[in-house]
Amino acid sequence: MISVQNRLQPLNGNKIMKNLLIVMLVCFAFAKADAAFLQNYKQHKVAQGETIYTLTKTYDVTAKQLLDLNPDLKSGLKYGMVLLIPEPKEIITSRKVVRYKSHKVKRKETLFGLAEEYGVTQLDIKEANKQLYSSPLQKGDKIKIPVFEEVTTSIADTAPEVVDRTNLPDGKYVVRPSEGWFRIATNHGIKIQELKAMNPKVTELRPGTILNVPKGIEIAEADNDADADTNPAPVDKFVDYTIPKSMGMYSLKNIAGISEDSLIALNPALNDGLKEGMVIRIPNPNLTSDVVLLDRNREVARLVDSLRNFEAQRIAVLLPFSLQQINEETTDRDRLKEDRTLRIALDFYSGMQIARDSARNLGINVQFDVYDTQKNLQQTKDILDNNNFRAYSAVIGPLMSTNALETAKALRQDGIPVISPLSTVDQANFENYFQARPNSDLLKSKLKVFLKTYAQGKNVIIVTDNNEPGLKNEFANLLPEAKLLIPNEKKNYIFNVQYVKELDPERENVVVLAVDNVGFVTDAVSSYAAKADTHRITMFGLEAFEEMELSNMRLAALHYTYPQMFNDGGADNEFKTAYFQKFAISPNAYATRGFDLSMDVFLRQASAEDLYESVVRNGKTVMTENKFEYLKKPGSGYFNNAVYILQYQEDLSIKELEMGSPGFTQN
Repeated sequence: MISVQNRLQPLNGNKIMKNLLIVMLVCFAFAKADAAFLQNYKQHKVAQGETIYTLTKTYDVTAKQLLDLNPDLKSGLKYGMVLLIPEPKEIITSRKVVRYKSHKVKRKETLFGLAEEYGVTQLDIKEANKQLYSSPLQKGDKIKIPVFEEVTTSIADTAPEVVDRTNLPDGKYVVRPSEGWFRIATNHGIKIQELKAMNPKVTELRPGTILNVPKGIEIAEADNDADADTNPAPVDKFVDYTIPKSMGMYSLKNIAGISEDSLIALNPALNDGLKEGMVIRIPNPNLTSDVVLLDRNREVARLVDSLRNFEAQRIAVLLPFSLQQINEETTDRDRLKEDRTLRIALDFYSGMQIARDSARNLGINVQFDVYDTQKNLQQTKDILDNNNFRAYSAVIGPLMSTNALETAKALRQDGIPVISPLSTVDQANFENYFQARPNSDLLKSKLKVFLKTYAQGKNVIIVTDNNEPGLKNEFANLLPEAKLLIPNEKKNYIFNVQYVKELDPERENVVVLAVDNVGFVTDAVSSYAAKADTHRITMFGLEAFEEMELSNMRLAALHYTYPQMFNDGGADNEFKTAYFQKFAISPNAYATRGFDLSMDVFLRQASAEDLYESVVRNGKTVMTENKFEYLKKPGSGYFNNAVYILQYQEDLSIKELEMGSPGFTQN
């Protein structure tokens, strides 16, 4: 029998933590190797609007590396500051395709995961499957995996190639001394990532290296390599502009020729208003071609660009691991099969670990103290009574609503925020309680607001259920012009002919499922999908219907639209990549939830004095698959008001819809 010591103490650093790691090893295969490499350094002068985060992405370094090399950064990043940037030396691998393997894509598989599994790069897979350049990886796709004959050469042993620049064909460029990815990409009007994608086998730039670049771009030639950095750069797409006295945003928009959102996207400092003498970036008026910028949704806060509080964050994590149940007779694998709550807790905590690592890469020092609530209210009370929680900036958990409310109640006098990850209880009278999961009433309310506007001028049909009169009345009152499909009173059944006869061949038909009965849902989907070729139909429902295993083809034919707390777009992102690297599997919804919720808390606290100020200052945030907009009820706590409205597309992808989006006003 395993002896459990100090059950009421945090798990970090004691025997219980070791037990927790044993359980987690059943789920994850840890395979980490420290890559040692030599470094040299280059300099970077901080431009207007740059942040530590943008520098880490530009130069592919961590915030810790920047802080270690540039101690002055601890007092803040300043315009004009000159920084040392580490530059790694890596390995160049030349490959020749020998043959191809066939692979059928499974659910949740990503390009990164397949590249790791087969020992190739993501670009290798895309090159063998050209459709992946424009379309995401989909479950069921059959793709080719190249098998290479590898030849590896150390970059240090490779002599630079001497090339006559005057004879280079269009689309080729020779690297000059002291040039880096940033300068070459900027001079050719593309991003670093695009330049690297055009040159997948080049991992380090050296003088004489030949690069693929966009065609039709002329770069001013230097008289000699030694003077290359002193030659004038080609005309930039953007120029510096100094704000004169008394200028307003209206005048600035006219001068710049772009929207206010675009100006703020280029110059985050404009969030604080225009100030005389401020130097900003605007499109170069001498360029004849239009500068196209993505408008930023000002309602969504980009927290990584506003970090200012780098004080250490100590977080209490309360999760139901129930480690006291481990003994010699019960294996960890048996417990995982039997205990769904344990699986959820482990998945959620694994996502939290990636969030902690990501925060540290941004210079935010996050520390966890993990407590095992054992799914027990008394155990939770004992933890709260026997530990000093005043040192914590926030508490994440417990998972169970009763325990979460008890935690908020115990810590309300100290104002310590308690974030409940998964419960959907009504708000309690504790002002430090944050309900991170939108409840079903909020999901329904958001769909109704969306539907009321969308349905205007369309033929609306409401499918009802005699056993759910309340749901029928809600939507009938919302859409008074709608046609009601009322089931037979004795059998509580709608015949197929009733579904079809209310369709209008001349207008778009909006079908609302005001039911939660499996039979009604499957019958309605089948009946209307059969008419999708001859009628324009958009169906609305309250759930994703994942457990019903309805045909995605039918849902796509009906442009099925529904509310959901998260949005699994299926595309690769940095979190999925980091998760696969650490655990050798792809994250599920609970792991992603753990990452998104935790990262949101860490970034909010780092961009304000505390979580409460950030809620007021920053508003809505969007993470990888979840978004958060905490609103406060008078005399009560906070609830997450952010919900996704999702719609199946004809290519079986799922798209987020918002008021005013093209999908919202489809013809």
